[in-house]
Amino acid sequence: MKMEIVKARTTWSIVPDCGGLIETIAISLPQKVFDPGNPHAEKILAAIGNLLKAMPSSVSILAFADAFNGAAARSWIETQTECRYDIVLAGARPLESADIWAQDSILVQMRGNDLRIAAPACDWPRGILPRLLAEHLSVACHDLPLFLPGGDQIVGEGFRLIGHTSRLRSASNKYGGDSTLLAADRRIGELDNRPVCYWGYRRQDLFEKPAVDAQESRAGKNTADSNRQGDLDWQTANDLLGDLPFSHLRPDLVTSIERCESHVDRYVSPTGLRHNGKHLLLLADPVAVAPEAISKAKREKRLLDASEHWLRDQGFEIIRNPVPCGVDVKNAVRPRLYNNVLLENAVREGNGKPIMWLPCFGEDSRFTEFDAENARIWKDLGFDPKLVFGWESLAHANGALRCASKVIRRQAT
Repeated sequence: MKMEIVKARTTWSIVPDCGGLIETIAISLPQKVFDPGNPHAEKILAAIGNLLKAMPSSVSILAFADAFNGAAARSWIETQTECRYDIVLAGARPLESADIWAQDSILVQMRGNDLRIAAPACDWPRGILPRLLAEHLSVACHDLPLFLPGGDQIVGEGFRLIGHTSRLRSASNKYGGDSTLLAADRRIGELDNRPVCYWGYRRQDLFEKPAVDAQESRAGKNTADSNRQGDLDWQTANDLLGDLPFSHLRPDLVTSIERCESHVDRYVSPTGLRHNGKHLLLLADPVAVAPEAISKAKREKRLLDASEHWLRDQGFEIIRNPVPCGVDVKNAVRPRLYNNVLLENAVREGNGKPIMWLPCFGEDSRFTEFDAENARIWKDLGFDPKLVFGWESLAHANGALRCASKVIRRQAT
């Protein structure tokens, strides 16, 4: 089956997550990264700095910072990059700690060389990054009456993949909806002409494995063989069903798919490539690296296996990439987000292959082999993977490289 498509009549399009060369990228440096009392501050800055160091010198950097940290931000960034940069200072209202996730609170649309900025609703109160960016660029900015954090939307060359969570929340009265999915689909579709698909799963798919040809999964692990901790039995699957949250919206919003519990960019990567004429995605395949992580890895794997069915039925080709689950610095079991990437499909002068930037967690020896395996998958797809280390310091916050950045401009393809 195919998702019913609501196409927009707009001349604007959202800046995509693949395709042309990145021209401008934004990061955010709230107070917590300069706070001497924050035990993680130095490592967080190191991870973001590694991303800047991996950027070609032709990329422009925009760095948001509080006015009282302006000098510290400038001094720090000068040691991290040879790129041209601008520091965008907040005024009387300081940055929120959550603003370190620059991806979520900003939506950038383009029309030719023109840009405009929108501020979608997110998991925290509307921040100031969108208006700071718009003022810096001297472009329009407006509040977007949709729950649509950037992390829950992937924009490909010919599609948009949006988490079913954002669809459900956008339908609610709290975010300007009329409690119907049709109206939410229409308003989401009006932002861009690309067909919209939704990331979720069907409950009946929790009991099945996607039938995947080994050749089709050549770059990653075959789904049918990748459950390293063993299959779930029927009783475990039924227990999982009982634990899943239900929508708090009106009963008529119950649909054939359920929402996944995380942003789509934590577990799904675009590639900008096609296989068998279909858009190719990388989908995480969770693996436990310690006994205390087995339950979490099994549960996440079962949901993601089910979501693979739904993605394939919407017309995508899927490759699975290994994502380890292990205890973090706060003693919680979390996945390491190898799908939280940046990439280009155009080739930079003198490079030979398109570049992608891969978050790496190998400062913890448990994840060294996963760094290498995920880099191999991207290399086999024809990319030049730039390994960006240091993201173990942010694993406890469920974020990585894409979450902590926002592509503002790309060259047209």
